[in-house]
Amino acid sequence: MGAPGPETRLGILVPSSNSNAETLTASILAEQRDLGVHYSRFRLPPRLDDPVDLGVLGEAPSLLNDAELQAIAFHGTSGSWTGIAGDQGLCAGLESVCGAPATTASVAVVEALSALKATRVGLVFPGPGTIASLIQGEYAAHGIDVTDISVPEVVMTNPEIARLDQSGVEGLMRPAFTADIDAVVCIGTNLRSGYFVAGLEQEFGIPVVDSAIATIWHLLRIAGVARPIPGWGALLALE
Repeated sequence: MGAPGPETRLGILVPSSNSNAETLTASILAEQRDLGVHYSRFRLPPRLDDPVDLGVLGEAPSLLNDAELQAIAFHGTSGSWTGIAGDQGLCAGLESVCGAPATTASVAVVEALSALKATRVGLVFPGPGTIASLIQGEYAAHGIDVTDISVPEVVMTNPEIARLDQSGVEGLMRPAFTADIDAVVCIGTNLRSGYFVAGLEQEFGIPVVDSAIATIWHLLRIAGVARPIPGWGALLALE
């Protein structure tokens, strides 16, 4: 076996309670041997409505940047309700620290919906309905009409969300597939909805934008290494 070829190095900043980011990303990119993905962790603020900024991330970005990255992503969706503009500011801060283009899960989802030309969506959110309503309002400001919302009956912690099995995840997703929508959006990068995107798209005939998959998709785009990756739904199948 010869020496490995040139590698594009991608960085992902992961909330400390997230157990989905590395495993899902590794599964999706298993055959993309020219890509190296590297991770750094940080602790989320205690309240869901607290914005994430460089102060919250602490040393995580600069430590990750020691790997000489070509692009970096914040693997979190808080900007979906605290404000996409705040996430765009976070991207600018990350670019200043790392000298590489940056994205966040929230920015990536909005970009993904634009790429899919989806403006009427059903929303899946594994947190409180009050936060889901804030997402609905934030999306409206970006020309995205959230027509239906599916949230769990009981509020769960981040680790509890990750422990949902296929039945639990699909049970949360299915109510969002209603008539006259362009896509279903799953907000919550620790919700393991990405594994079921392709099957549900085939069943219902509309795209599903999973925030964890959207993060990978946009990270590849801003790094200049976008390519179709089959088997993971309509978004990653885009040219």
